[in-house]
Amino acid sequence: MKEHACAFVDEETNTKLEAVRFRLQNALRVMGTKYLKPQYRSHWTPDRPTTGYCYIVSEIIHHFLLNGQSKPHLIRLESGGTHWFLKLPSGQIVDWTADQFDRPIPYGRAKPAGFLTKTPSKRSLVLASLLGLTQT
Repeated sequence: MKEHACAFVDEETNTKLEAVRFRLQNALRVMGTKYLKPQYRSHWTPDRPTTGYCYIVSEIIHHFLLNGQSKPHLIRLESGGTHWFLKLPSGQIVDWTADQFDRPIPYGRAKPAGFLTKTPSKRSLVLASLLGLTQT
C-alpha cells in the first residue's frame, strides 16, 4: 500500500512532499553522523538514517514544505531522549522519522514546542541543500 506524505494538502503540495520524502533517506545517509548530536551518533546506521534527525527533518517539513502551517511537538521518551514531530491544524501527525523506533511512539504524551530558532537551523539548511529545497 502506498503511504501518502500528507493527505490533508492539495495535490500539488502532496506531490512535492512525496518527492522530498523519497529523497530524504539518501540525503540523511550522505549527512551520516556528522550533523548529529553526540548522544545519537552511536545509534545511527545507514539502514535507519532517520535516527537522531527528527528535529532537523521536522524543521525541513515545517519551514520548506508546509510554509509554517504546522506545530512542532516534543515527546520526552522513557529512555531519556526526546522525539520531535509535527501536528497539523487538523490534528494529523506528520512524522517522517518514526521508522527509527522499534515500538509505537506515544504521541499522546507529546507537548507543543517551538523550534529553538525562528528560522531554519544551520543543520537543517545542510539537509535542505541536499534535498534541493529553497524557502518560498
